[in-house]
This record gives sequence, C-alpha cells and structure tokens, in this order.
Amino acid sequence: MTNKTTNWIAGLLLAGVVAFAGCGKSGKNSAPSGAAGIDLAKFSQAFPSPTTEQQGNLAKVHSGVRYRIYPDALAALEGLSNDPALTEPQKKAVADMIAGVTQAMTNAPAVPGQ
Repeated sequence: MTNKTTNWIAGLLLAGVVAFAGCGKSGKNSAPSGAAGIDLAKFSQAFPSPTTEQQGNLAKVHSGVRYRIYPDALAALEGLSNDPALTEPQKKAVADMIAGVTQAMTNAPAVPGQ
C-alpha cells in the first residue's frame, strides 16, 4: 500500500474508534468493566488533532484497552509519551492512562490457555 493509503486507513480507523468511544449509556464509564482507571473518552479529548504517528498509537491504545490486550496498549502509550510534540495536558492524559492500564493489568483475572 502507498503511504497515502495507509494514512487514510489509519485516519478512518481512528475516527471510528473515537466515534464509538463516546457511544453508550450516559453517566456510565466508557471503559470495559474491570478497568476502573481507564477513561477512553477523556483520553481521546486530549488529542483533538493528532499527527499521523499519534493517530496510529491512539488506535493501538484504544484497541488494546477495548480487547484487554494491555501490553499492546502500554507499548503504544510508551510511544506517545516519547513524542516531543506533546502538550502538558496530553502528557498528563498519557500518564493517567498508563496508570489506569497498569492498574487494570494487575486487577485482570488470569486468561485461561487456549
């Protein structure tokens, strides 16, 4: 695929993730049950116009949290935290999300072998 096509796909994927992150019952936490410290909607609001690299990492964070693949989410968050273009609110959102994902990892039940 060309770079332009890859950027469009990543953008569409991120838009879909962001669109569905706010869906659901009002007054309820948008994070999956068992992930008490994770607020994907608040995290997404910290990145109103992400760069292409940030879009890829944001999509990985959302899918990692949604499907409880926390090591992937932490790796993407690490990539975001190393971005020198982050603002102070974005750095705080990344740090809060790292804390929430780490807490969710420690509280997650063991996955049975398949």
